[in-house]
Amino acid sequence: MSEIALNVLLNVLSRPVHFPKVGQTGRLFIAEPPRPFVAPRLDIPGKDPSVFQKEIIFIEASAAVGKSTLARQVSATLKAPILDLAKVPVSTGSLHTLLTDLEAADKSDPVTAFHEGKIPVIIDALDEGRLLSNETGIERFLATTAELLLSNRSVTSRPKLVFLARFESIELARQRIELRAPGITRATAKVEFFDKEEAWQLIQAYAATAAKPGSQYQQHPEPARDLIATYFDAIENALGLAAGELWQNEQGRVFAGYAPVLAAVGSIFAEIDDFVTVANNLKSNGGREAWGVVEAVLYEILSREQAKLWKLLSAQCTSALPDEVYDAEEQMALLAQYIESKPLEGTGRVALPLADMGKYNDMVRTYLPHHPFIRRHEFGNAVLGSTIVARAVYHGRSISRDRLISLSRQWRQSAPTRRPSR
Repeated sequence: MSEIALNVLLNVLSRPVHFPKVGQTGRLFIAEPPRPFVAPRLDIPGKDPSVFQKEIIFIEASAAVGKSTLARQVSATLKAPILDLAKVPVSTGSLHTLLTDLEAADKSDPVTAFHEGKIPVIIDALDEGRLLSNETGIERFLATTAELLLSNRSVTSRPKLVFLARFESIELARQRIELRAPGITRATAKVEFFDKEEAWQLIQAYAATAAKPGSQYQQHPEPARDLIATYFDAIENALGLAAGELWQNEQGRVFAGYAPVLAAVGSIFAEIDDFVTVANNLKSNGGREAWGVVEAVLYEILSREQAKLWKLLSAQCTSALPDEVYDAEEQMALLAQYIESKPLEGTGRVALPLADMGKYNDMVRTYLPHHPFIRRHEFGNAVLGSTIVARAVYHGRSISRDRLISLSRQWRQSAPTRRPSR
């Protein structure tokens, strides 16, 4: 595997020039450029960028690392249309229908342009699409999309579709398309966690965006940069790593280079009035102060996941949803049960009418494997896993001895002792 810059992908994709009426709204739309944006690097097999000269490019990543942000940036840069499966339900023949609805400036056929690779379509949020369109709708969409590609084999070395999703959903798409059309050319890239330089850039970008005019962040950039360095040192200490290991250690990079963490840290730093005092607190308290930031960020991620599921569920339910639906406590209980392969019963606090409860349970079973804390039926890293396990133990839920031993080995002498908050 080798890392490449985002521009390598952009240089392979065509820039549509004949479809000016595709705007910022509609089922296929051109995205506004995301602000702020720091380009992630992509992992590809081997070292040859020509790997992207295929009909389909699958871009896979862990949850919440910025796939939709990346999709919007590619769309805005190339003026290529996005199909957001979190908002547009799909099923049999949906892609063909959406293409035929496009209007070309020169009256050319948009389906023909698609087959020639002249109008690549970015398909985002496949994970959320499995909730909105259900598994049957998504599978029919993928099958008929494969059939559409098979109907014209005149061009097979230009990207026509770019899928962005988490690992499990990409694997689903790959399997369904291969089953229906094994001859379709395809490539896979992986969005990596940010490295040290990119992580610094993202914190600074979010801080600059959130900072008010005349703020301390704007007036005193040098102490702000010192605080960022001190923060990463504290995280390194909190993770139990030796000095200088944060960006070389896999667990360190997974957490320190995690986009939601970096975005939240940048936004927090924009509000600080006294960088020197905060930096001194981080230095004197070591990992303890850093864990305050970590804990706040983790709860922000849980809140974001609740909002996403809540929006989809509320559209399907007849009753009002109580606050407990997929809240932080519910998610952490479900995650512990999922990892331990136990029935997904949650906390037992969610009360819904029988029909709506069934829809909620079905949505949880579909959505939970794609949770930001999960990767291939395991915790994404020890930071997230320890948070969930500590919560489960605190509430008297059983966790396997093997898992406790595994996590304790990863965390031996790493994090300060703290009692989980109520």
